[in-house]
Amino acid sequence: MALGWVVVAPLRGTGRILAEGVRSVLQAYAEHDARLILSGTMPTLPPLYASGVRFEPEDTQGTGYEEWADPWLVWKRGKGDCDDLVRWRAAELLAAKELKVHVASIWDDVTQRYHVAVRRASGGLEDPSKVLLLMRG
Repeated sequence: MALGWVVVAPLRGTGRILAEGVRSVLQAYAEHDARLILSGTMPTLPPLYASGVRFEPEDTQGTGYEEWADPWLVWKRGKGDCDDLVRWRAAELLAAKELKVHVASIWDDVTQRYHVAVRRASGGLEDPSKVLLLMRG
């Protein structure tokens, strides 16, 4: 199996409808990635926060297209946007048997953009983009 893959998809809809569609797709990808992590068929990933990966906004923002990279490609690139980082973090938590992990999508009416975070079993939100930014100072 090739190391890492990416899906580039046209974004349809606006507002909360768009945000919910993004959430659903990322949740499905995170669950799939968790199964790959557990299967041992892909190279072992380091924990996201120890990987050296940095947050970087995607170049395609505002184009009507979104790129979703799997954790192995993000690791290889050394960077990812909020979607990529949430996908990796949710997958590693699911693979660690934290069962009530969900992708949360937040629509911002002011910026007309969505942002994603991980909703943990406790109900709290974890935002890997912000965690990585804080780690870098």
